This record gives sequence, C-alpha cells and structure tokens, in this order.
Amino acid sequence: MFAASSKFIGTRAARSLRRGSFILACGAFVLTCGALLSLSAQAPARGWLWQNPRPQGNSIYTIRFDKDKLHGWAVGADGAILRTTDGGFEWETQKSPASTTLYGLYVKDKNHAVAVGARGVILTTTDGGGRWTLRSSVVKDHLYSVTFADASHGWAVGTYGSIIETMNGGIAWRSLQTPVRTHLYAVAFADKTTGIAVGDHGTLLLTTDGGANWKQQTVSTEQPLTSVIFINPKLAFVVGYGGTILRTNDGGATWTRVETLLQTDLLSVHFADERRGWAAGDNGTVLTTGDGGATWFPINVRTNPRLVTLYFADAETGWAAGSEGLLLRTDNGGMSWQRLSEGGRDDLSDIFFFNGSRGWAVGSRGKILSTDSGGREWIVRPSGTGNRLSAVFFINQNEGWVVGEKGTILRSQSGGQLWEKIETSVKEDLFGVTFLTPLRGWAVGSRGTLIYTEDGGESWHYRNVNTFAWLEHIAFTDPQHGIAVGSQGTILRTEDGGETWKFVEMNGKEWLYDVAFADAARGYIVGADGLILRTDDGGATWKDQESGIKGNLFGVAVASRDDALVAGDQGRVLRTKDGGTTWEVQPTITSVALFSVAYHGGSDAWLAGRGGAILRRTSDVATVKIPRPQLPPALRPAPRLKPQQNAQEIPIVLDDGDIPRAVPPQKQNPESRIQKP
Repeated sequence: MFAASSKFIGTRAARSLRRGSFILACGAFVLTCGALLSLSAQAPARGWLWQNPRPQGNSIYTIRFDKDKLHGWAVGADGAILRTTDGGFEWETQKSPASTTLYGLYVKDKNHAVAVGARGVILTTTDGGGRWTLRSSVVKDHLYSVTFADASHGWAVGTYGSIIETMNGGIAWRSLQTPVRTHLYAVAFADKTTGIAVGDHGTLLLTTDGGANWKQQTVSTEQPLTSVIFINPKLAFVVGYGGTILRTNDGGATWTRVETLLQTDLLSVHFADERRGWAAGDNGTVLTTGDGGATWFPINVRTNPRLVTLYFADAETGWAAGSEGLLLRTDNGGMSWQRLSEGGRDDLSDIFFFNGSRGWAVGSRGKILSTDSGGREWIVRPSGTGNRLSAVFFINQNEGWVVGEKGTILRSQSGGQLWEKIETSVKEDLFGVTFLTPLRGWAVGSRGTLIYTEDGGESWHYRNVNTFAWLEHIAFTDPQHGIAVGSQGTILRTEDGGETWKFVEMNGKEWLYDVAFADAARGYIVGADGLILRTDDGGATWKDQESGIKGNLFGVAVASRDDALVAGDQGRVLRTKDGGTTWEVQPTITSVALFSVAYHGGSDAWLAGRGGAILRRTSDVATVKIPRPQLPPALRPAPRLKPQQNAQEIPIVLDDGDIPRAVPPQKQNPESRIQKP
C-alpha cells in the first residue's frame, strides 16, 4: 500500500511541473491531441461555451496585429481563432473550418491573414476572418510557423524538417527539400531570397535562393531553437531554450551567442526597429534590449505565466500570449503588462451546482468561485487559505463545506460568500467530502483517511478503514449506505452509517477517481484507463461499462438513473442515456484535463479543470458513439491537480496578486467582476 501511495505522490508532483514549454506545445501535445481531433472541411458543432477564462482558455501560440495597432488575431489550441478590432481590449471568437491546434499566424493587413497548424492545416482569410478557408498544404506534418516576404511569397515549417512554399499568397503550396529531419519551429525571411528556419537540437537552416536550397549552419548550442526574426537583410536574432540568444550580422552565415545570464527557456523574439527588441518565455520572463540586441535586461510578468508569443507594433505598443488563454498588452515598451483576458487561471479540481443557477468551484491556491447566474458570472470568494482545495459540497443553498490539502476544512453558512476554517488534528490531504444532513458528513483523503462529523463540522473524528490507499471520493445513498473509492481499485462500502467499512471486490487495480449515485441502487464509478463501473444494488457489486477510450476519467455526475455525464483527460466528455449500455463522445472546445462535472440534465451541465477552465453545455450538442474496445486500455496513471497561478479576487480586494486588467483609454475603472454577464 505504501508503495502505491508513494507512486501517486510522484505522479502528482510530475503533473504539477511545467513541461518543456515549446516542445510540449509543438511536439508531444499535438502528437497526442492531434490524433484525437478529426480534421474535416467543417468543424462540428461542439456544444460548449467558455465561462472561464474569457474569451477562452485554450493556450495561445501566436498573436499578431496589423500596422494600425487595432486589428489583430490570436490562434491556439483546439482550433482557437480570436479577432480584435480595438487593440485587444475586446475579442471575438471566429469559426475555424478545422478543429486542430493552430500554431503559426501571419497577418498581412486587417483583412488578410494566414494560419497554420497540426496535420498540415493551412487557413486563409481575405475578409478579416469573417470566413476562413482551408487550403491544401500537400503535407500532413504539423506546421508551427508561417511567414511571408511579400503578399505572394510565403513559407511554413514543421515536423521532421518539413518546409513548404506558396507563390500565390497561401492558396496553393508545394514541398521543398531540406537536409534535416528534425522538427522546425520557426521561419523568417528578410526578402524573397534570404531566409532562416530553426528547430530542435540547435538546428538552424539558411537559404539564399528563396528556399530552393537550404544549408545547415553551425551554432554553439544543441538546445531547441524556437523563434527567429530578421531586423534587416544582415542582422537577425534567434532565441531558444536555456536562455539562448543568437545573433548574426552577415545574413545568417555566422552566429554568435549573446550572454544573458539566464537559463529560462525563451519561446519568442520580436523587434520593433533596429534597436528595440524583446524576447519572452517561461516563468513570465520578458527580456528587452534598447541597443540592437547587444545587451538584454529582464522584466518579470506577474504570476510567472508561460508566454509563448509576443509581438510589437512599435517601440511602445506590444502584445503577448500563452498558456490558459492568457492575453497581455503593454503600452510602455514592455516595462509593465496588463491583462486583456478575463478570469482566473488556477486549476479547478471540483465544481458543484445546487441547481441551475447556484454553483461553486474550488482549486489551487485556495481559490473558491461562486455564481448565482448559472456561471455567466463567477466571483472569487476569500477562502483564508492558500492550500489547494480539492472538493466542495453544499447540503442546501446556504450551508457548504470545502476540503483540501494538509487537512484543510472550510465551512460556509452564507451560501459560499464567507468561509471559516475549521481547526482539526487532521494533517492528511483531503480529496472528497459529502453531507447527508447539515450535521452528518464525511471526508476522505490520503493514506486511507476517512473522517466524519456529527455536529455540522465543528469537530471531526477518524474512522479506521484498514487501508493506506488514497481515497478520492465518497458518496452516500441514504443514512446507512455509502461508498468510498480510491487508488489500486479500492472500493469501500458501509451498511451501518459509516461505523464499519468493507472492501468490495473489483477485478482490477485502476485508480478510481469519482463515484455518483442516481438513487439507492444505481451508481457509477470512473477511473484510470477509461474505466467506468456501474452498480444496480447500491454498490454491493459493480460491472465494467467498457467506455471505449483509454484516457483517465476524473469526474462523473448523474441526472437520472440512465442519464450520466463523465469528464476526463484531454477534454474528454462522455454521456450515456441508457444507463451505460452505450457511451457517446461529446466533442468539446478544449483538450485540457477536465477534473469535475456537475450535471442536472439538459443544458444544466458544467465542466471544470486545468487552467481555471469552466465550460457550460449549450443546447446544441453533437455526440458520436464509441465502438467497444478490442484490447484492454494501456495504463496511464495521472492524478488530477497541479498548483497554478493566482486568479482574480473579489472586487473589495485592491491587489489580488494577478496581472492587472487592461483598461481601454475611454474607461476609467477596471471591471470588478471575474466574468461578464
């Protein structure tokens, strides 16, 4: 038992680490998620609406603007295309004809743009994004960057050394021969003849004949090179991992390394003129130079976000973007940055709705969100703790409880507006909580922790359950019968109101994450490897439902005996309307991990997960039946939550720890709410 627990701790920690920023974005992420996203001429109606963050929460990989500094686009994961006409203060979502991730973007003017992405996707628009057209790229490689030397001549680069070229503005493309098979992450051209492409393992290619021939150049690093820009036909800069900045003064023939004394991975570089330039990357790092790149000075963006892309229209006005849909703007040359996107970006581990209007969500850094509008507007409530919060439960509209790491127990008697910390001797991490009455409740956690209260949470007592398994969730069907689930396929059942607990046999050792009951007999359990179990006898026995997928499933909620909704890794959502006889995929608008689901039937469905994601279901939902698996799913242990950055607080908090919200010049006061109605 102890070995399994230690393994769980290790994988939790591993998930909490930020992976290699650019390679994850441009390599492993697409190879995993790209295979899940079907490419078609018309993306399906995916039936979900972003409630947090706004305008959306998928990672942004490129942001670019027209010379007027008003019209611009941002593109990113899951086919995200955002458009602004006022410098980024307001954004609209534009429809992509392909739901694959978009990585590269080139803006010719306020009406014309080209975007590239996974599986060779190339999109063009000639009307400001009113309509995006899918073009044939003649390759199926993932394309990470696109550039143009003029309105007609353009190039794009991607996986396995792929370089393609267009001579008619992006309508038609052809493949070019290259001497490498390494992934290429960025490309830039000084004119129609001289260009540079950079990529993995220090790869740097130079062409002087418009791409007909490419020659690999020798550089002083084997770190991934992630971005390149020409200042003039002779002067160019390249940035990459480990704080790498390379400079050429002879059009790319020779390169020297610029010392920055930083080891931060740099993911993007841009110059406004021959002297003013910037580079951005992990941990909120922005480097700035005022002497043409000879020296660079660091500026840290608050909350240390991962900044994948930045762009400057002039020496003062610039934009940056990155993970969790974060959009930033500066009006003083990068010395300070303001947030254009709205809402918190802390991971949310649990979401609970008492009815179609009143709901709560909890997550990293002690974040508690509440809504009285079905999620149209979420307000951050002070929790009094910075500990990770794992579960929330309300017995009625006023009385609720939250549990979290280090034995954290919070109680509210004001509908979640105010919270008090309950002092106990419990030190273990707590993952699940439930109440049958305002007085009787239970909570479960690490190392077999199961505690109960009979006085509304004033005092808590341990109950011995003879296991060191991590217990993830607990549910009661009536005052006598309850089920707790956890690691190594652990299912515990009580028939005497929690006095004693017995193990329920299960043919497997998958991690079990959640359990929900529709009535005293019918219940569902979800877990690792796509596991779904159903009981028809109150939890005495369980049968495998064979979901048809291999990913981890973290949350389950029921609207009735036969109507259940399940959420999990990579944005997966499954629904059954026949008690699990068949499960149908509900395409979503994200590939982030979804840790929790609240479901009351119809459009009263909410999902919560990585990066502060909260999605609400719309009435138009497309579903696809999943075939039964022919082989058992592969093991992919993946616990649920990582700490994240600070989110926005309630209006009375003057400094919430997040990046300040950008305000258009005509507005005098920043918006005080976390979301727009």
